[in-house]
Amino acid sequence: MHFFMRKFRTGRNFFQKSEKKKKEQHYWKNGGALLTDLITTFGPRYKIPIRHFGAEEIISATNGFREMVYTNEFHTRMYSGFLEGRPILVKAHDGDYGIVENLVRDVTINSQMSHHKNVLKLLGCCLEFEHPALIYDFCGTDLLSDILHDESNCRRSLSWTSRLRIASVIAYLHNAFPTPIIFRDIKPYRVIIDQQGVAKLFGFSLSISLPPGKLQVEDNVAGTVGYLDPAYGRTGIVTQKTDVFSFGVLLLQLLTGQKAWPINQSDRSNIFEFLIDCIDTGELDGLVDPKILGEGGGVEQMKQIQACLHLALRCVLRDQEDRPFIVDVAKQLRKIERYPNQLPPLGSTWNTICSLIRSVDPKPWPRLQLYLSTTLSV
Repeated sequence: MHFFMRKFRTGRNFFQKSEKKKKEQHYWKNGGALLTDLITTFGPRYKIPIRHFGAEEIISATNGFREMVYTNEFHTRMYSGFLEGRPILVKAHDGDYGIVENLVRDVTINSQMSHHKNVLKLLGCCLEFEHPALIYDFCGTDLLSDILHDESNCRRSLSWTSRLRIASVIAYLHNAFPTPIIFRDIKPYRVIIDQQGVAKLFGFSLSISLPPGKLQVEDNVAGTVGYLDPAYGRTGIVTQKTDVFSFGVLLLQLLTGQKAWPINQSDRSNIFEFLIDCIDTGELDGLVDPKILGEGGGVEQMKQIQACLHLALRCVLRDQEDRPFIVDVAKQLRKIERYPNQLPPLGSTWNTICSLIRSVDPKPWPRLQLYLSTTLSV
């Protein structure tokens, strides 16, 4: 009997040591040394504490990763949980490509912005799993994409005022850094709407900063087809106008309620083809999400919608040089939001809007479809 007990304890100790060694290997493989240095040398400027949590803590907090609230095609999963008396969200991965580099970039950018009420607050990370996980403060589980497209049985809706405010917030956050940061992945899947209707941006793993004094930088193409700037997709050159295209697509979605890009070939056309089909009606109403029209907001609301549509179409122009800078987009949105009585009369820019719609490329991404399977957005 003693022999078997001794063998059992020996086997258990071996298993425990093996598991501990595996966690240590995961930690260092996932960039523990680099991330530890990043955390300890962050400096006093931001004073954002970023903790490392153990694997057992996260498994226990998420009840074995049972409550999945979000998933996407790029091997990313979001789980809800409860840790140290507070609700949390855990973002986990099951893909290898670029995970460590993206993790450090995500932590760096998110930490610098976590003090802002419109950024999902990052609490820490766990590097002891095969793939790293990020832990956020819980603010809800409703993605902007789900609300706009009635996905995941989401029964919430957004008023026009809320949509305009969300657009203004995202444009404003883009200018929150002293040096230009290009997100490269602005889309509704990157925005959580909390119970008070406040937009929370998250997911900065593809962000890249422009070198001091430089207006552009060349890098591997990264992003999501449907939002990816075609000019950047062709050249691999990132500029301050790269995100303007993505933001323009998002603004068009807020206006129309349409998906940017069909996931399946049987789905409806992309958002640009939808716009081109609509202008044949000769009315602004045909372009606008019926949920907005159902509000009956009156002339001032329609003037705001008209101005936003005109701005969004300028953002998605084919040539980058013709697009406005994001700082000017943010200023224009603030003006549209605060001073609707100063906007052009309803219908006065309809011919210009029609002209802009006819000038957009109805299929701007055909050569970029291969990135659907190779581009990561974690």
